[in-house]
Parts: sequence; structure tokens; C-alpha cells
Amino acid sequence: MKTLILLALVIVVVLVLFRPFSQRELDRYKNRYKNNDWPDIEV
Repeated sequence: MKTLILLALVIVVVLVLFRPFSQRELDRYKNRYKNNDWPDIEV
């Protein structure tokens, strides 16, 4: 029973962390970095 709960928890974490980004989220991050006044730093 404990392994079943642990497995379900791992699956939920993987789905949340590695889900594909929606277009709305991509637009939000693009706007945040585009409106930033700091210069782009190339490493």
C-alpha cells in the first residue's frame, strides 16, 4: 500500500514538473523577459 501511494506521488510530481507549457504560459514568460530593462547577458 505504501508503494502504491509513493508511486502515485511520483507520477503527480513528474506530470506537474515536465508537462508541456501552454501557449498562455509561454506568452507570459516572453513578455516578462521582453519588458525587462536589464541587458541580455551571454555566458
